[in-house]
Amino acid sequence: VALVMKSFAVVVLALAAAEALQLHPAGANGAVRTAGAIGAVRTAGALRPAARRSGEIHLLDKKGEAHSTVVFLRHGQSTWNADSLFTGWADVELTTLGKNEAAGAAATLWKEGIEFDVAYCSRLKRARQTLEIVLSISGQEEVPVNACWRLNERMYGGLTGLNKKETAAKYGDEQVKRWRRSYDVPPPPVEKDSPYYPGNNPQYYHIREEELPLSECLKDTLERTLPYWESDIVPALTKGKTVLVAAHGNSIRGILKHLDAIPDEAVTELEIPTGPRTPARRHLGVPLVYQLDASLKPIAAEGAVAPLSGVFLGNADEIAAARKAVADQTKAAEAAEAEVQFACMGSGCLLLSSGDMRRAFDAVAGDAADISTGELKTILERLSEGEEALRDAEVNEIFEMVDRNGDGRIDFEEVVQAITARPVWRS
Repeated sequence: VALVMKSFAVVVLALAAAEALQLHPAGANGAVRTAGAIGAVRTAGALRPAARRSGEIHLLDKKGEAHSTVVFLRHGQSTWNADSLFTGWADVELTTLGKNEAAGAAATLWKEGIEFDVAYCSRLKRARQTLEIVLSISGQEEVPVNACWRLNERMYGGLTGLNKKETAAKYGDEQVKRWRRSYDVPPPPVEKDSPYYPGNNPQYYHIREEELPLSECLKDTLERTLPYWESDIVPALTKGKTVLVAAHGNSIRGILKHLDAIPDEAVTELEIPTGPRTPARRHLGVPLVYQLDASLKPIAAEGAVAPLSGVFLGNADEIAAARKAVADQTKAAEAAEAEVQFACMGSGCLLLSSGDMRRAFDAVAGDAADISTGELKTILERLSEGEEALRDAEVNEIFEMVDRNGDGRIDFEEVVQAITARPVWRS
């Protein structure tokens, strides 16, 4: 598999690994492409559909019952998520980790072979970036995309841009919890002279002032989102189409409340993860798939967890298997070469196997068990095979993210995490 990246490019050959994984084709010529800011990714030759593995959650087999399908995808980690700031309508970008969450979702959808007829997203950059990565990696750049402010995240009003811990210290944990988790209690409104007031943003100049929120609770967000769901998304589902909605935790939560008739008190506790919620959280995008009958009522999916009828795609045994692999190095080594991962760094994406990373690490580290920042950059340069290298600042940022004890050294598992932005299981 040859991958070409623009700006800070990484090109990695993983033909054997891709063949072993037997991924779905992403088009007639088997090409998996990315466009624009995230570079270009191509595979050599046609790839075969993925075989089902034990414990893996796939779409419903009740194909005769399903009239249409909608996939919900929360955006990846943003720069303000990383800094624990209230974000709302603030238009911030994805972090490197966030891009990898989106790439993880793309790989999941690609292996599942889901082909979309139309996509919808909010007008916020983090959702649009997530959607672009997913459609590009899965070779579906031609899918029509509709962006609307009604799918934007909840408006956090006067809390926008504030640090969550500092806000709790100022107002008290209970008050902040009411603002964040109450169904119908909004936070303080944003001032109209604030840069975070939507009316001061040119992309919302076309919206009547009375429709622009100063602050929103979940109830307000639901009431803003549902009219767009009914007017624009439902018609596509009525026609039996497969739809992708890339949005935000609260806007998706509101639609799910509507679909599954979730009570007010239950919906506030509903989590829409960017990655599986585990003690050692793996940052992968998690598509939530709903199949609907002809009346657009959800068909309960095998593996769904109440109160949801839909199911998060992924491997139900993944956590247990990952923990076991740490203790069973032989089995982990046997599976390593076949594991292909998407990763995004800088402005590009890469596809590589664990074997590629192991060989690059050993070539630089020799007999040592860990490496320095400079050696990490050398590893990345080896993987890039002469293409333009990552900037020192970006390498340092990634290194610091995975250097758990701050001693300036990282081991192989941490190198894997640095390259793929996937936290590593430890016993």
